[in-house]
Amino acid sequence: MEPFGIFILAAICQFYSCAQNVSDSVERMQYASVAGEEYLEGEKIETNLDDKVYFDFDKSTLDASDKNLLEDYLPAIRKAKIVRLEGHCDERGTREYNLALGERRALEVRDFLIIKGISGKKIRVVSFGEERPIKNASNEKAWAENRRVEISLY
Repeated sequence: MEPFGIFILAAICQFYSCAQNVSDSVERMQYASVAGEEYLEGEKIETNLDDKVYFDFDKSTLDASDKNLLEDYLPAIRKAKIVRLEGHCDERGTREYNLALGERRALEVRDFLIIKGISGKKIRVVSFGEERPIKNASNEKAWAENRRVEISLY
């Protein structure tokens, strides 16, 4: 029985040292590269185009004017290394629902760009739901401005 106890103790020590080595190596890495957001360290590309696509209440579909805006963006997007699409919502709805809706909106823009020939590998999608409003008021004008996808090029 004693050799078995030594074996168990040795296995636990080996497991502990392996787990410690993995976490230590992750801690030494830069967070941005771990999160896949190394582009945020780069310089943002400025354009003279409107960087927001707006949506109707509780909708995630693009209308004709949204598609025209995205068509205008295509030359700049082709030059960019990374395209970041941030989905946003107004304050109505639960936090979880709004995070999902913001993601659906950003994915709708992403899918349109992919159909137009943009590589999906260069597109990053993030949803902030209701967490980053442009307007903090609780009225239709403010809500309309908060229902958006923001486009950032790097």
